[in-house]
Amino acid sequence: MTSITSSKPAQFRFYQPVQVRYADLDTLRHVNNVKVLEYVETARTGYYKASGIWDGAIRDGFGMVVASVHIDYVKSIQYGDTIRVGIMVRALGSKSLRFWFQVESSEGERVFAKGEVVMVAYDFETRRSRAVPKDWREKLAAFEQNEELLA
Repeated sequence: MTSITSSKPAQFRFYQPVQVRYADLDTLRHVNNVKVLEYVETARTGYYKASGIWDGAIRDGFGMVVASVHIDYVKSIQYGDTIRVGIMVRALGSKSLRFWFQVESSEGERVFAKGEVVMVAYDFETRRSRAVPKDWREKLAAFEQNEELLA
């Protein structure tokens, strides 16, 4: 079990509202676990745009790849639930970005899933990891209001 605790609305500076679609349900009549990961991906790309590290244009690769995903499924999401995904940068390494996320009811009172995604800065031309760009660090630190991300 992860040590990530439930959020309070002020914990995340970014929330992505998510529409639960009928097509997201599985034979157990709740949202399939794979769809939850898609919700997190949608929130992550929304976060990139909101923080200013991505303009939303699709080019020869954005500059990051997924290295690790960990999800704790806490409660089933049902059709009709109104949800949001809170996401934040927890830490920046020399080449990696560690994100915490929480899938919760839109009012923040119920937690459905929580976890962590580790992204690695990547150069698609050389097909190698690369240092997290300085301008990303600056933009993320400003967005999160967290000077420790500059270190």
